[in-house]
Amino acid sequence: MKRIAFVLLTACAIVFATSGVAFANFGPHGGYATDTDACAECHRAHTAVSNVGWTDNQGAQKNALLISASTSMTDFCYACHGDGAPGANTDVQSGVYDGAPTGTNSANGGTLNGGGFTRIGGIVSGSPVMSSHNVSGLNADALIRWGFVDGSGSNLNVMGAFTCSDCHDPHGSSNYRILKDVVNGQTVGGYVGTNNTPNPWVISNEQGYPSGGWAKGADAVAQVAVYKPNYTSAEYAKNPGKSMSAWCAACHTVYAQSDSNYDYGTTLGAASGSVVMYHRHPIDVALSVGTSPNAEDRSLITQLLDDPGLPLEMGSGLTAASFSYATPSDQIWDDRGNVSCLTCHRAHGTAATMTGWAATSLDTNGVPKTVTNTTLPLQDKAGVNPTFDAALLRYNNRGVCERCHNK
Repeated sequence: MKRIAFVLLTACAIVFATSGVAFANFGPHGGYATDTDACAECHRAHTAVSNVGWTDNQGAQKNALLISASTSMTDFCYACHGDGAPGANTDVQSGVYDGAPTGTNSANGGTLNGGGFTRIGGIVSGSPVMSSHNVSGLNADALIRWGFVDGSGSNLNVMGAFTCSDCHDPHGSSNYRILKDVVNGQTVGGYVGTNNTPNPWVISNEQGYPSGGWAKGADAVAQVAVYKPNYTSAEYAKNPGKSMSAWCAACHTVYAQSDSNYDYGTTLGAASGSVVMYHRHPIDVALSVGTSPNAEDRSLITQLLDDPGLPLEMGSGLTAASFSYATPSDQIWDDRGNVSCLTCHRAHGTAATMTGWAATSLDTNGVPKTVTNTTLPLQDKAGVNPTFDAALLRYNNRGVCERCHNK
């Protein structure tokens, strides 16, 4: 109880120490003046009590000098971004925007774009998440299911306590939502030249979002003055050659854009060390590949549909909110929107459920073949039990597939 009280006290201290509205990349997450006081909102140079640490470039463990008694980085972040915390309106624990939308285009009580880690939609009315973003304790077989293949220079398979700071930089970044510029040893954003020119991989079409990415220091003050984030309605933007999907591929290595055929071979889960070829869904492709009303002009037999619940990455200045469906035919889109990772998945957690078995064949009595031994190599399974994880999908079962493919 004392620890929780101390964490909340920390959150209150941050609230009173920060003037104005706090957004990602600002107060206290970046936009620091030369003589900033923001450091003291989270750190103490000589009297820090938290044991939360970090790893330097030489692999040495150091203390983060945090002011609370938090035992994990996630616990510390929840001091502001958790249930009932006074420090921020973005409650990522329960996946809800829990304050007045002052200075933003967010909906009070609305579900956060990224969902939540324990609930989605609020503390009281929200639903428990069925899957959340976490790699802690996953074995090699589980890692390949989520798109990781070793040999890429990544150390994902030894990542221990997966926390908020594995994806977000609490001190700001060039990317949307302070997504880190270097993830898992891979550069996915950053600043270039002596002038620290932003080089973001992930950008947004939110009102006032800086087209060149978030600047550093005093140059960022003018940017935030006109910025109105939208935490409850996705306004993801295209960024050719980079994008959110390319950022995600820093950990989900097989989804790298350089693989134009969307195929990859691996020995993980394969019998006798032989290479098994896996295939994956295209990403960073326009929905127009299957949207032409004339079958001879499109690559898919059945027209693809756009669903408001499956956000696309839009061209500059465009958002899904800019369009309405006057007729069902309006759901047939052109090349305005790209399919990305976040079209199908939420970043933090989802309440989507999985039921039954996805069977690959029937037995002689017409009953789907199923197996309960999940340690079998993938090619030896008679069926895959979808209840083992909801895979961060936005809809129940494989509803995201049907909403686009209209079968």
